[in-house]
Amino acid sequence: MMSDMKTKTAAKKSTRRATKPAKAVRRDFTVRDLNRQPQSLLAAAQKLGRVIIRSRSAGNFILTPEVPAPNKRVQEAEAFMQRQRAFREKLSRMGFVPPSKEDSEKIARMIAGEEP
Repeated sequence: MMSDMKTKTAAKKSTRRATKPAKAVRRDFTVRDLNRQPQSLLAAAQKLGRVIIRSRSAGNFILTPEVPAPNKRVQEAEAFMQRQRAFREKLSRMGFVPPSKEDSEKIARMIAGEEP
């Protein structure tokens, strides 16, 4: 073995890839874009709320995504939370002070049978 040879290989330098700058989302499209790139047009409409499609006959059309109706379970949950808030406000107006965290832990231990 020769003494002038390197015994360790040099560590590879990590090359950082330059990130591409974010593309600006277009607001105006043509009918040709609608035919050739419908996914990009729909994505832009979803992101911006609406896009304009221009036709060759100088007509403009606006494409807006449909806002889905809230689910019945979501509406019921929101109504429940609203009732809970109203109940807590009523209790606080009546002078109710909720137990501290230590007291809550003691109550939980008592229910579990760990404390008499």
